[in-house]
Amino acid sequence: MGYILLAGGVIILSPILHWFWSCFWWLKDVPGPPCTSFLFGHALELAQSKIGASYNRWSRAYGQTFKLRGPFLEPWLIVGDPKGLSHVLLSKAYVRPKSDRIALELFFGRGLFCAEGDEHRKMRKTLNGAFTQQSVQDVSQVFYDLAYRLTGKWTDHIDSGTKAFNIGPDLHILTLDAISMTMFMHNLSEAQDNIPSLLHNITNSPMPKEGAVLAETLVSIFPILLKIPTSIKRWADRLRTELGKIAENVWLGKVGIGMHAKLLDSLNQYQNLENEKITKEEAVAQIIGILFAGSETTANMITECLYELANHSDIQTKLRQELAEFKATTGRDPGVEDISNASILPYLDAVTRETFRTKAVLREISRAAAEDDIIPLEFPLAGTNRREVHVKAGQLINIPVRDGINVDEKIWGSNANIFYPERWIEKEGLPPAVNMVRAQGHVLTFGDGPKVCLGRSFAITEFKVIVSVLVSHFTFARDDSVFDFYHVGGNTIKPFVRGRESEGVQMLLQVGLA
Repeated sequence: MGYILLAGGVIILSPILHWFWSCFWWLKDVPGPPCTSFLFGHALELAQSKIGASYNRWSRAYGQTFKLRGPFLEPWLIVGDPKGLSHVLLSKAYVRPKSDRIALELFFGRGLFCAEGDEHRKMRKTLNGAFTQQSVQDVSQVFYDLAYRLTGKWTDHIDSGTKAFNIGPDLHILTLDAISMTMFMHNLSEAQDNIPSLLHNITNSPMPKEGAVLAETLVSIFPILLKIPTSIKRWADRLRTELGKIAENVWLGKVGIGMHAKLLDSLNQYQNLENEKITKEEAVAQIIGILFAGSETTANMITECLYELANHSDIQTKLRQELAEFKATTGRDPGVEDISNASILPYLDAVTRETFRTKAVLREISRAAAEDDIIPLEFPLAGTNRREVHVKAGQLINIPVRDGINVDEKIWGSNANIFYPERWIEKEGLPPAVNMVRAQGHVLTFGDGPKVCLGRSFAITEFKVIVSVLVSHFTFARDDSVFDFYHVGGNTIKPFVRGRESEGVQMLLQVGLA
């Protein structure tokens, strides 16, 4: 009996001792802001802060590598150091947090976005062939067709003068159609289904309150709670069902040309780690994940680009002039080969690069240490000469992107937070320090390492096509609204009108004919 009680005591005490040890000994020498809440740590403040008012503020006070507290005082390592984040993103010793992987699998099925290790590498290698630059160029006419369709709609809506309206919904429908028509031969906006509204519900959820943050905390500890039928879970289940019908039709119709056919060929050739052919359910999960990720992110980028052009009329005029001069010289609008060549339309390329630098849709990239490790640093920990951090297996690591490495003044200079496309064109416009960021384009907008965004070429080409068409046809100006940007559902960043947050996500601009 005594042994049973002893064993029971060990079982009960072990997690408590582990919690105590991790809270008070892990990262004990890493600086960070004081924590005032045992229940929430810094999580509630981070969740409710507008973009630009959290990570970069702490970084200025505590350096690029610092410590925050999660709920129940869990230590979070924040790595904004260029050498440190490259080590984390490129190393096999770091994986997506388990709760994130479980959530992705419950929402979309077992696909690329929740795979790790050899399984992820094999999936990624299989899918790469469908997302080459040539594959994207082959379907680029779809981008133009959709952009001109939107041009017609807005022209009719404006009628002659200028009109203020929320540009976001139309841009989200456009990008949803772009990915669904090119990848799946399915026009979602014209189909009689609920997919656009379900996506809207999931990705435009309200800013998190205490209850939502607490729920996220409990889910991270007990992932099984994700199965509880919350409103977002019900929307996700319905979305998966609706998308599954489309994906199944795509999977059954294994004929055609373009990205649609290449994707199917890739999936058909895929074999899992046991050398078994991919099942229909696995293929459907891949298709659902690609559709969800491919529509939301680019729409946000385009929306925020037009917002910045409305803020900077000189940049907008310069871009429109470059596009007009191209047409005057060639007698035609720029095609996909033209917009893909930075030497032909250098200012369009600069505006694109600056948008992807300053308007990343990711607030942060999260990883968990799969084993004990030492993270090397470019810059020493604040107040010390130490250029490394020792981490234990299980340590959660957040890499700030939107208001982190992409706009770090130590990397980009004193104007890092200013939207300034000329930095990509001017001689010595980029400080030498940007070379410390090894990711393509010196930004983490698409991530880095083996999990770098699969659809990077697709997103950039789509962005350039749509922005070039819209700027050629319309002018954009601010109305009296003041916008703040917050991290909301779907792990994205969205605009809210200050003082009118209860109205939900919106981007109101004055749009006129160019």
